[in-house]
Amino acid sequence: MPSIAITPIVASHFATDGGALFGLVPKPIWSRGLPANERNAVPQRANVCLLEWPDGRRGLLDSGCGDPAWFSEKEQRLQAMPPGWPLLQALRDLTIEPDTIDFVALTHLHWDHAGGIGRILEGQLQLTFPQADYFVHAQEWHDACSGNPLLYKSYPADVLAPLQAVANQRLRLIESDRTTIAPGLTMHRSGGHTRGHCAFELQGEPMHLQHPAADAFGPCIKAVYAGDVCLTAHHLRLVFQTAYDTFPLDTRAWKQQWLPRIADEGMVLLFGHDPDRFAAHIAADPRQEFVVTQSL
Repeated sequence: MPSIAITPIVASHFATDGGALFGLVPKPIWSRGLPANERNAVPQRANVCLLEWPDGRRGLLDSGCGDPAWFSEKEQRLQAMPPGWPLLQALRDLTIEPDTIDFVALTHLHWDHAGGIGRILEGQLQLTFPQADYFVHAQEWHDACSGNPLLYKSYPADVLAPLQAVANQRLRLIESDRTTIAPGLTMHRSGGHTRGHCAFELQGEPMHLQHPAADAFGPCIKAVYAGDVCLTAHHLRLVFQTAYDTFPLDTRAWKQQWLPRIADEGMVLLFGHDPDRFAAHIAADPRQEFVVTQSL
């Protein structure tokens, strides 16, 4: 298995209603770990992963919210989005140009994960990563494009439009529930948050976590980027899940299957929305189900 370099990147900063982020869990419980502000909002990051292979191939897992300037002043205020686009700034700091990204693999197509792909502005398509292929599960694509009123505002038209514009050339729809899309990178349909939501399993010999605190983790052989089925370190317990999950029991089933394996095999668990950490090692705990033992 080839060595993969994994660089966690903050793609976006924003805030979300705490009740929406934790669903059925009462505020006196969830707010112990992630306090809310006066508007009941809690901070979030859109954390993405830059992947690099020895042969020069580059990919991203998710794309964040996109440029805050694409949003109205009201949307920026409600989502507490500061100016500036952290994803592109981080790539610039790494001397990586957007047109050298070979693919973007998406957990799902909600705005905070797929919004960074691009926009159609004044009738002109502006792709952030113009040379990339885009991997999406076919079930997710079907639901996103269905116009089903039961999925109320889940898939904004301006998020889908850039992908629809390049669907014939760049969109790679994954039909299987388990597909290797690049050496050492496997896409698993988890369901739960959406029917077509996917998590990503990474394997290498070893992989290299590009982060100042990565040495404390030791060799990294396997990692899982969980997307929104385990979006922060505060969502390790089975019932700690978002109110946006369309199939909540499937989210719990994913955790029940994967979190023991992640703990037992010493995998690195990568968080898509944690405001304070990118990744963690976890261990089973008799009271809290799972706890973080190391984080970066």
